Amino acid sequence: MTARSLLNRPSLVLFLCMFASQAGLLVLSPILADVAREFHVSAATAGQLRSISGATGGVTALLLAMAARRPGLRELLAAGAVLVALGSASSATAPTFAVLAAAQGVLGVGIGLLVSVGIAAAGEWPAPAQRPHVLAWAIVGMPAAWITGMPVVGAVAEISWRLTWIAVPTVVALVACVLVRLRPADVATRRAGDAMQAWRRPDVARFAGGELMANAAWAGVLTYAGVLLLDSYGLSPATVALGLGAMAVAMLPGTFGARRHAARATPGLLVALTAIQAAAVLVLGAIRPTAALTLAVLAAMAFVNGWRSMVASSVGMGTAPEDKVAVMSMRAAANQFGYLLGAAAGGLALTVAGFAGLGFVLAGMFGAAVLVHLSPRVMRSAHGRRGGGFQNARPALSLAACADGPRAEPIDHIVVPAVRG
Repeated sequence: MTARSLLNRPSLVLFLCMFASQAGLLVLSPILADVAREFHVSAATAGQLRSISGATGGVTALLLAMAARRPGLRELLAAGAVLVALGSASSATAPTFAVLAAAQGVLGVGIGLLVSVGIAAAGEWPAPAQRPHVLAWAIVGMPAAWITGMPVVGAVAEISWRLTWIAVPTVVALVACVLVRLRPADVATRRAGDAMQAWRRPDVARFAGGELMANAAWAGVLTYAGVLLLDSYGLSPATVALGLGAMAVAMLPGTFGARRHAARATPGLLVALTAIQAAAVLVLGAIRPTAALTLAVLAAMAFVNGWRSMVASSVGMGTAPEDKVAVMSMRAAANQFGYLLGAAAGGLALTVAGFAGLGFVLAGMFGAAVLVHLSPRVMRSAHGRRGGGFQNARPALSLAACADGPRAEPIDHIVVPAVRG
């Protein structure tokens, strides 16, 4: 096996792409207070930088989902990595808050490309039997960025918050770009007819809507967790960064443990995991006697989020197996717009009602996601009571099967028992 074949393996390349996407996001949390002080704005206002990157990333993902023609996956990932590096370097040299906001917009476009295409590539590049394994490694790239990047950011932030943008996201994005270019070129795609309509399907739209609310809530947790630890316990930025990095370690067993569930992921499992997140964030906002307890709750949420990411990716690709890029772009748009919504709603809640209000609002968002994902199950249950059966139940597809295109066979049926009154 040559060095090139080792370096261009799908699991390694996509791990670094997803690592770079999160590296561009994680920097802001531990330096938020420093940014606010330097530019003489409130922490809530500085938090809206996440809203800007979320908006541009979301628009990018939507355009990718709707595009009639797309470059190959390799070209899209390389472009995303370059934009992350450019946006991060520009953030490091921004002379004003407005310039910093513009740089975050560029960063968001790159993140939108990496997240949209990175997950879809996990369903395209490897052999069918390897797809759950590669998907797990791609998703693990996100918490790995927090685990290894946060301590670096914390240490560098003691020198200057500006250097943090160079030390982590710029460097990692450039390395990711080099490895992506080692991959064989992909064929550009051109879609017509029904293939253009995947993003308009009700089940795809419903899935994206539920993910929008869930990602908004999780984005609020990530955006304001650093401020919560700093303000509640008076910890130093380095200690907060180390704590958040340690928290992200919990996402690794959650992600790898979910590989066996990815082959038979169902919306019901997705609903259950989202409901757990809603309960946990309520505790996070209301009960904060010690920093250790707060970090324990954050770690539990990270574990569940790793499990949930695997399940959601598998369920999402099953809604449109013939166009995984479109449905994963819709999910990426939900992810990025979630940052916009989560940062905006979280900032407002924090300003008006403090951390207890923040926990309540984020729990409400998780709850809304539960209702959206649960709605088709409730409708099928009602139909079953009226029609006397479940003949119209929609099958769940395995990750390996849905990656093979429209000929995939159902492996299980989602059956909702009738509720007897």
